[in-house]
Amino acid sequence: MTCGPVEGTFRLLDDLVGWDQDQDRVRDLVGFADPAGVRLANAGPAPEGPSRADLLPWFPDPRLAPGCQPRAWYLISGKRLLRRDTCAEGRWPSVWPAYCDPRPLCEPVAVAARGHRVAVVDSGRVLLWRNEGDHLVAVSEPARARLVALGPDESVLVTREGSGDLWRFGPDGSPCGVIRTGVDGEIIGVRVGPDRTIWLLTNNNGVLRIHRGRRRFEESTLDELAAALPPSTLVAADDNGFCLTEKTPDGDVTSCYDWEGEPRPVPPPAPGRYVADGEFTTTLVDSGISRCRWHRVRVEADVPAGTAVAIAVVVSEDGRFADSDWQQAPPGSTDFLVDQPPGRYLTLRARLSGDTTATPVLHRVRLDFPRSTSADLLPGAFRQDPVADDFTERFLSLFDATLAEIDRVVERYPALLDAGGVPDDALPWLAGLLGLSFEAGWDAATRRALIAAAPRLYRGRGTRAALSEAVDIVFGVRPVIDELANERHWAQVRAAAAPATARGLGSVRLFSRSTSRFRLGGSALGAAPLRAFGDPDTDPLTEHAHRFRVLVPGPVDEDAVRRLVNRQAPAHAIGSVRVGGAGFVVGAKSVVGVDTAFVPLPPAVLGGPRPVRLNHDAVLRPGPRGARHGVEVGVAAAVGVHTLVS
Repeated sequence: MTCGPVEGTFRLLDDLVGWDQDQDRVRDLVGFADPAGVRLANAGPAPEGPSRADLLPWFPDPRLAPGCQPRAWYLISGKRLLRRDTCAEGRWPSVWPAYCDPRPLCEPVAVAARGHRVAVVDSGRVLLWRNEGDHLVAVSEPARARLVALGPDESVLVTREGSGDLWRFGPDGSPCGVIRTGVDGEIIGVRVGPDRTIWLLTNNNGVLRIHRGRRRFEESTLDELAAALPPSTLVAADDNGFCLTEKTPDGDVTSCYDWEGEPRPVPPPAPGRYVADGEFTTTLVDSGISRCRWHRVRVEADVPAGTAVAIAVVVSEDGRFADSDWQQAPPGSTDFLVDQPPGRYLTLRARLSGDTTATPVLHRVRLDFPRSTSADLLPGAFRQDPVADDFTERFLSLFDATLAEIDRVVERYPALLDAGGVPDDALPWLAGLLGLSFEAGWDAATRRALIAAAPRLYRGRGTRAALSEAVDIVFGVRPVIDELANERHWAQVRAAAAPATARGLGSVRLFSRSTSRFRLGGSALGAAPLRAFGDPDTDPLTEHAHRFRVLVPGPVDEDAVRRLVNRQAPAHAIGSVRVGGAGFVVGAKSVVGVDTAFVPLPPAVLGGPRPVRLNHDAVLRPGPRGARHGVEVGVAAAVGVHTLVS
């Protein structure tokens, strides 16, 4: 950190803390509660809502509908339904040639298309064709039909003039009920997404709103609409015609047509969507310090070309000031000193302006107080003259601002080492600083957890706890680690009168890894042959010492576990890995006759306190004397020999 004066406090103006705007002194600005920031209002009756031009790519004019092929469009022109010829640019021939027009349209007002299906609202009827107009399959007659939309399940949705409800029809034109949307205003646009979500555009006294749902509808945003539905190439539509902007190998090309399908010149740019300027003034911002010397004003804003943000402040002790007391920030300045007399309260005025095609966005304003500069560190002799003191403060504040930015960068350095905050691409670099290496199959969450646990794993490296934690982080299972040296008990004899807590099952091993040499009570000690295998001097060190086994439950990659165990194991130890599902191994973890015994199950008792259940813990089988058979003619009994039938 730099050597500077003690930093004072500050006050923020933004959407989280609040802009403290005086509602009576706000003009043509919106977004005070929007995280995006304060901006110029839209021109028209809906200052904050989207304009009709913004929604054209998703809700085109009812007379237009995009087709299933690229660059394909349908257009209602008078009593004709036209289809754009994608091979010959600029031509809009009729869907049906004059010599085979199946049924002339009377008063068509809306068209919709989805796949090879085409629907037209004509004189209150809804006509549905397949194969792009080749085959008329249904005619529905809802009263006052206004708009139509086609769903992915071959359903047909129809709106009525002046209504906010939807009428649903089947692919054969049969009615399927009414959807009560509950939206305010009139529906002027309908779209159905691939997931059958219905999107509505409503007009309520000139205010446009987007809604989505299936049975219950809720208000949505333009960003959510854009994420759910791809936009069309329609960019403009008015009384004279419409324009399409399409991508070509040579770049974006805009083509304009009138409502007869004839090409027309590209019109001049329409008036901007924003108002020219707007401003707001805050209420009194209280420092809580009498005769406070306010220090700096810092502004965070996006200022596109052709726009500007102007900030002015005034300081007062009792909230009263004259219009001539305002201090205007230099044009384009986003960081300036407050050059005002001392006072407890500060009032800020922000003015946004533009060329109506773009708007500046004000994100945050920071007010620093009380005055704190490097001049406070100078001896008093340098500050005796008021004029010199003012110059010194303003001069040193230039360096203070630069050094403060450097300090803030230094303060953010720990964030570069935060495993939870760096991007995924930076994780290998951060792991390299800690001497960690990742495998290709590990996801970002596993890598972040390993980096966060690296100091703890390094401190306990080579221990059971560290190895267990590493396996748990990477594979999500807690292993069981056995040290083989603890599983062998040399020359252990358990007498019949030994306590029940004594280890062993009544057998003894004088030496070696083989099974017991004799069993007490089963062979005489003098008659039992004693055999030794291996080397009793080296086997405790070569066969069991410095060896451990890692038992991992669940299905995991055994090779990956083995690689991790080898990296985390002590250099003098050898580890092996067993994955769950292999069962127990006699002679490794369990030794028959030493710490394991196979004993018969207790006899099953029918009707006891714990009755047996067939096919679960009991099986009917012959008794110890064999199966019991009844009389079998010709096998166990011969008629006329030792059996009499009477």
